[in-house]
Amino acid sequence: MRRLVIVTIVGVLAGCSGGHGLDSPLKTCKAVTVALAGNKAVVWQAEQQSEQKGVQWQVTLDFILEGQPATDVSQAVCIYGLSSPDMDYRNTMGEYANTPTSMMINGMPIPASDLVQAVNRATADTAQGIGQDALQKLNGK
Repeated sequence: MRRLVIVTIVGVLAGCSGGHGLDSPLKTCKAVTVALAGNKAVVWQAEQQSEQKGVQWQVTLDFILEGQPATDVSQAVCIYGLSSPDMDYRNTMGEYANTPTSMMINGMPIPASDLVQAVNRATADTAQGIGQDALQKLNGK
């Protein structure tokens, strides 16, 4: 029980400090793409980021799902709109939202409800990874 409490505290602190796997638009887009891929592993091929100053940040990722031919390259596009002006906490992504405000895979828009679920899964998976790393450090591995 004590280890669980320690791991939880470490995970929360790492999450609050920005030292986690979702602290940049690129990392977040990758994590959300992996969550949308379900149980298929993702092999990254290329990445690009662009900013339309004061409007949006865009991350474009080319990837292949494990087991597919190398010619079957898919593309994820994450759009980060401006963050809400009433945010009362530090936004790690500056003027842009911490999570994608819209996303497309192979040109098809991801419905907002599916995007929210994928962001939640990506966040949970990242927290679980942080907890496992902390537990391994506690066990001296």
